[in-house]
Amino acid sequence: MKAYKVKSLIYLGCFIVAAVVYYQIEQDQKFQNSILASQTAQLEAQDQPEEEKKEEVDLN
Repeated sequence: MKAYKVKSLIYLGCFIVAAVVYYQIEQDQKFQNSILASQTAQLEAQDQPEEEKKEEVDLN
């Protein structure tokens, strides 16, 4: 009977560790995606004034 309880506790512990690791990896991926999205937005914002200047030069 004790071996069953110990074995169950070991499995429960492994499951909890796996769930926490999975959650951390998922959060890290979401964080990396948000950083990438913000960097892309910043690059687009930096590129826009130059493009507008080129359009003005082409019109003149």
